[in-house]
Amino acid sequence: MVRQKILGSVAAVALTIGFPVAASADGDTLRIAHNSMPAQFGMPYGTFSSHGAYPLGAVFDTVTYLAEDGSIKPGLALSWEIKEPTVWVLKLRPGVTYHNGRPFTADTIVANVAALLNDPVVKTQQVPRQLAGIPSARKIDNLTVEITTDKPDPVLDRRLSIMRPFEPEAWKDMGAEGYGRQPVGTGPYKISSWDMNKIVGVACETCWRVPKIKNLDIREVAELAARVQALGSGQVDIAWSLDPDSRTAIEAAGNKVAMALSTNSMGLVLRHMKEDSPVRDRRVRQALNYAYDKKSFISTVLGGATVPIGQVATPGMTGYFADIEAYPYDPAKAKELLAAAGYPNGFNMVAEMVPNEGDNRDTYQAMANDLKRVGVNLELRAVAVPALVQKILGQDKWSGDAFGMYYEGYPSNDLARPMNTHSCLFSNKHTCFDEIMPTIVAMNTEMDPKKRLELQRKLAQFYHDEAPSIFSHVRVDVDGLAKNLQNYKVINRAVNYADLTFAR
Repeated sequence: MVRQKILGSVAAVALTIGFPVAASADGDTLRIAHNSMPAQFGMPYGTFSSHGAYPLGAVFDTVTYLAEDGSIKPGLALSWEIKEPTVWVLKLRPGVTYHNGRPFTADTIVANVAALLNDPVVKTQQVPRQLAGIPSARKIDNLTVEITTDKPDPVLDRRLSIMRPFEPEAWKDMGAEGYGRQPVGTGPYKISSWDMNKIVGVACETCWRVPKIKNLDIREVAELAARVQALGSGQVDIAWSLDPDSRTAIEAAGNKVAMALSTNSMGLVLRHMKEDSPVRDRRVRQALNYAYDKKSFISTVLGGATVPIGQVATPGMTGYFADIEAYPYDPAKAKELLAAAGYPNGFNMVAEMVPNEGDNRDTYQAMANDLKRVGVNLELRAVAVPALVQKILGQDKWSGDAFGMYYEGYPSNDLARPMNTHSCLFSNKHTCFDEIMPTIVAMNTEMDPKKRLELQRKLAQFYHDEAPSIFSHVRVDVDGLAKNLQNYKVINRAVNYADLTFAR
C-alpha cells in the first residue's frame, strides 16, 4: 500500500527541478537533492539535525569523528588524552588551512570555545547545547590545546564530533550573517554561494582532504517523491532523506540505495506524569508495548530494513545491550495487564505527532490499529514540527497522553545523550523517574569505562521495564545514489565527500 502511494506520486511531479537533466559529461559536478536546508545557512553551530549536518560536512571538519563501530577517530584533532578528570589535552592536525588560507591552530580552538560561551549569536544556536560544560580552553603550543570541563565528562571526545570550528578572523570580518551565506571552513568544498534553496561549492585544492569531484551543487527538493524522480531521471547523483519504501523505484531505474541503521529509535512517548492519564500506570504502558506488533510492521511496511527496539539506545551506541529484547507481540498479555490496572475494556487516548517526516505516519497508524484490538482507541493528532517543538520546550501545552519523538543518539552515540532529554534532567520534563536519577547523574560523570557500563545497563533495563514509550524500531537512513557514484558512506551524519568519485 505504501509503495503504491509513493510510486503513484512520483509520476505526478515535475520532470525538472533546476538541475541539468542530463548527467555532467565529464563527471565534474556532484548534484544532490536535499529535503530541507538549514535555516541558519552555513553557520557551523547552527544545527545538528541531518538536514544541517549533511551539507555542513562539505564545508567544515569536526574535531573528532565517530566510526561505524562506535569508536572515536581523528578529525582536526589527531589525538587526545585525559590529563585530569576535568582536563583534556588535544594534539591538533598539522598543516590544516582554511579556505581563506589562514591556518588552523590551537588559537582557533580557544577562540571557538570562547564563542560558544560568549558570542551573542553562537551561544543561542542549537549546537552549543550539545557542547555545554566547557568553561575554558587554553593554548599550550601552536598545535596543542587544553580543554577544561566543569565536571568529569567521559564522552567529551564523542561530543567534539559536533564541533565545527569557524575561522575567527573571517567570523569577525564577515559577521554571523555573512559567514552563514559564505562559510569558511577546512572541509573539502569552498562555498561560492549559499541561500535558502541552493548551495554551490568548488573543490578546495589547498585543503588537507581534496575531493575527487570538482564541483558541488545541492538543491532543496522538499517532496520525497520528487527526490526519487530527480534521481531516476538523471538530474541528481544523490537523493538524501528517503524511506525504505523508495527502494523499489530507485532500483527499477538502475540506481542504488544506501541504507544504514541510524542512532535514533522510533517510538511514541507516553506522558506518564499526566495526572489524569491511564499511562501513569506502568502496567498500562507495558500493555501498550505488548499490544503493538512491531515485527510485522517492520516486515510488511519497512521491508525488513530495520530491527525492533525495546530500550532507549540503539545498536552501535554505548549503552545498548543486545540481551534487553523488544517487547514481543502478545495481545493476551496486554489485555491481562490492562484488566489488572483497572481498564478491562480499554480506554481512549490522544497522541500528537508530526505525520510527514520519514516513516512517522505509517508507524503511528500501525500502533493505533494494533491498540484498537485490545480496546485502546488511539486518536492521532497531526502537528507541525515548530508546534511540537514548542510543546516539548514548554512554550505551549500538550493536549494528549502521548507524542511522537525519537530517542536520539547523535552526536555522541552514547546513552547519556537521550537521557539528557528523556529524564528529570530536561527543563520541561515529560519523562521523569526520581528513583533512577542517581544512576543517570553517576553515569554522566563516571570516567571508569567498566563502572560506567554497569550504570548504563541498570539504566537501560529500568527504562525497558518502565516503558515510558511504545518502543518501535531503529530508524533507517536511506539515500538514493546514481549507479555510477562510488564509495558513498554516511557515518554519524558525516558524508565522506572527499572519497566520492564517478565510475568511468
